[in-house]
This record gives sequence, structure tokens and C-alpha cells, in this order.
Amino acid sequence: MGRRIFAKLTLAAALAFGLYEAADATAPAPNVTPIFNTASANPTQKAAEYRLDGLQEPAHTGKEIWRVRVGSWEMAASGHHTFIEFSPYCTDGNVCRDKSDIYQIHGIAMDETRGNYAQLDFLKSESYTRYESGDYVLKALGVNQDYNRKFFRQEPDNYVDVFYGSKEEVLKMYLDGMKIVDIINKNDDPYILTAHNSNSAQHSVLTGIGLPTPPLYVDHNLTALGGRIWCPGIGVSLLPKDWNQQKVREQGGYSNLSAEDLEKAARKVSGAERMFATFKPLQNNSPKPPGA
Repeated sequence: MGRRIFAKLTLAAALAFGLYEAADATAPAPNVTPIFNTASANPTQKAAEYRLDGLQEPAHTGKEIWRVRVGSWEMAASGHHTFIEFSPYCTDGNVCRDKSDIYQIHGIAMDETRGNYAQLDFLKSESYTRYESGDYVLKALGVNQDYNRKFFRQEPDNYVDVFYGSKEEVLKMYLDGMKIVDIINKNDDPYILTAHNSNSAQHSVLTGIGLPTPPLYVDHNLTALGGRIWCPGIGVSLLPKDWNQQKVREQGGYSNLSAEDLEKAARKVSGAERMFATFKPLQNNSPKPPGA
């Protein structure tokens, strides 16, 4: 009996895999345009880079050009973590300035019980027991450094440019996004691996600043066809219904700031300590956050 059930399951899996492969072969590629994706164009590049179809490369007018782009790297079981980057626009031969000019917004799983980063090493049993116990909540943070290399120790595998504009425009979007980060952190909602997660935070920020989620990233594994990348939760919005971008800017006092003052404001709201400040004080036996 057991062998029959196993045989049926094996056959079903084979058929499903065959259908998936066939669908993948015929699925249209996502509407993104490759840029700088050859070693000859950019020998130092490690991640594939794209821009949204219809987004034109900015003209070089002598003014400083900035961009908003979405980056990603693979996590468990082929799923990807996404983040949003606000930075100077760099092209082949145009060297970026130091990493203090790169601002990123990340959603992140935090351990509410211990007031620390969540354990997401799925080879360790604590990851499952703590998750099932409801210890994990969704938080978000903005950083003015290349945080994925400092803390996550991950190299992005893909980037998609979604906006080009002036330094002022992009930094205002970063400050808008940080208002959404504050909302997410205040809500302290449960972290859900396949729904209410870091990718949901990115989708919410992109929606709030008026930019699209790149079609390279999709919500469900079975829709990851034609070169698309599976990012569970990327379609979930956590944005409040009464969100008003212009009103938020006016109330925040940054709608008419200069580039220099916007950068000062961006640095002021960046940092993990703002995220940790939304937790209750740590107990004596609780681990302290890195650097504390």
C-alpha cells in the first residue's frame, strides 16, 4: 500500500514538474531591460542589472543623477529577499562615491520575545519553535550604508532600476519611505514567512512613494516563470488606507528642503537603533543587539 501511494506521489510530482517546465518555456520574459550585464561593459559587476521597460536612461546634463532601485538575494528554498536602494546613478566609467551615499530600506524579521534579530537559520530547530510560538514580528529599517554586506553578509544577485531623478527627488522618496517604516515598526505585526514579511515591507514602501514593484519579482513560486524571481509576500501591501504622500511631506517639513538639508535629514532617520527603540526594554537575561 505504502509503495502505491509513493508511486502515485512520484508520478504526480513528475507531471507537475513537466507542466511547470513547459509553462516556463513558453512564459513571456518580464518587462525589464538588461543594463551593464556583460563583463566587457562592467568587469566589476556581480549582480544582473535591469531597468523597467519604458524607463529611459537619464541624459548626462552635468547635474547629479540619482535613482531608486530594487535589489534582491536568494534566501531559503529559492525564495528571495528584496530591498530598496536610493543612491547616485552609476554607469560604466562613472565611479560611485563612498557607500555613505547609498541609502537602503529593508524589512526584517525580529524576535519580539528577546528584543533581537530573529533566528532564520532553517537548519536550527529554534527557528521553527520560535516562529511557531509567535515570537517573530515584522520590523523595517533604513540605513545609510551598504547594510546587506555589513549585517546580512549577502551579495545581491539582481537589481532593477525603477526611477531616475534629481538627488532632491530621490531623497524625498527615501524620507517618505522612512515614514512607512515608522508605521510598520509601530504596528509590530506578526512576521509571516510567505505573506506578511520583508518583501511586503518593500512593496508597501514602493506603493507609498508612487513607484511600481518590478515585474521581475513575483509573489508565488508557481508564477516564477520566464526568468522571474520568487519573492513571497511581494504582493502584500501594509500601507494604511489614509496614506497621503504630499501631506506626509508637508507635515514632515522636508517638501522644500535643499539637497544638502535632505541628506542631513536622511542620515538622521537612518539606523537600526530606531527599530530597536520600538521594543520594550530588554530583560536582564536577554541578548543585546549587535553593537549595544
